[in-house]
Amino acid sequence: MICKNYVVAGEDVNDVMIMESDAYISYTLRLLYRFLFDNGFSKEKLNALHLGFQEGNHELVCYKNLMFTEPFFVKIENCCIDDKIKIKSCFFNSKNECCAEVIKEVEWFDHIRREVITAPKQILQYFNQNARA
Repeated sequence: MICKNYVVAGEDVNDVMIMESDAYISYTLRLLYRFLFDNGFSKEKLNALHLGFQEGNHELVCYKNLMFTEPFFVKIENCCIDDKIKIKSCFFNSKNECCAEVIKEVEWFDHIRREVITAPKQILQYFNQNARA
């Protein structure tokens, strides 16, 4: 679907130089924003529409540790955009071994009303058409 290369940075690791669980979630959300940007919905456009995200549940399964300065890539395997956005992302090391999987749920948030809302029609319509392609 979409993937991006990264390198494990200092702020991503704990005292023994292993990538922390919060970093996996952060990279998953970064890739979601990248996916939306690539499909015409930049952060600026979302802000103009007064839209953001409220984070929900997540599940992280680590198979192998990613270490400080290690190159890796994140791939969104599945992204269901509806009233809730459900993302499954996989993290691969430079040997193309799956090191971790994240399943993350986020909801659309209206900054003006300060509440969780249903998916905006202009966004939902676009992604429903994309999902069938």
